Amino acid sequence: MGPASLEVLRVAAREAADAPGQSLRASLEAAARSLGESLDGRFLAADLERLELELTRYRATFRPEQGERLLELRRAALEAMDFFAEFRPRLVGDVLSGTADQYSSIVLQLFAPTPEAVMERLFGRDIPFDESEATYEYCGGRSERVSVFVFGAGDEQVVLEVFPEERIRETPLGPGGAKLRRASRSQLLALIEGEAPA
Repeated sequence: MGPASLEVLRVAAREAADAPGQSLRASLEAAARSLGESLDGRFLAADLERLELELTRYRATFRPEQGERLLELRRAALEAMDFFAEFRPRLVGDVLSGTADQYSSIVLQLFAPTPEAVMERLFGRDIPFDESEATYEYCGGRSERVSVFVFGAGDEQVVLEVFPEERIRETPLGPGGAKLRRASRSQLLALIEGEAPA
């Protein structure tokens, strides 16, 4: 047992590209099953990171139109971050990792004194939204429930996850157990400027 083989990652990348909306973990597990291989849970976080890179390469070669879609999503995310600048937004998820497809939402983590502060911002601009909750895990086994607000912005869906202000210094864990990747506005702008056509 050990990290997933390159063959599994390549099959998983094709699977992910052909099944928009499916999680990378589900694509990785399906690829391993199809090849008769087992995944080692100790390497799951690293395997998912390697799969993100493999998927990015696959899409750049065989699905260049998805690169254009990613750039659109990142530009829309930048606008949303500007709109919610007072809550120090951080971009997370597929739009940041580069694995976004046509079904991907823009996911921003906001840091506010209370969830109501974000609700007031939405109400103040007459933006209708749906409300729910999500649970995040942290190192040490602690978990935390956060408020989630979802709304439409043009053709995009924006998901706001509202954390207490002090959590900006503490990153929760992602699907594979590694710390979640977050990007500030300046980091996202650097990504966009690096990928925009000259």
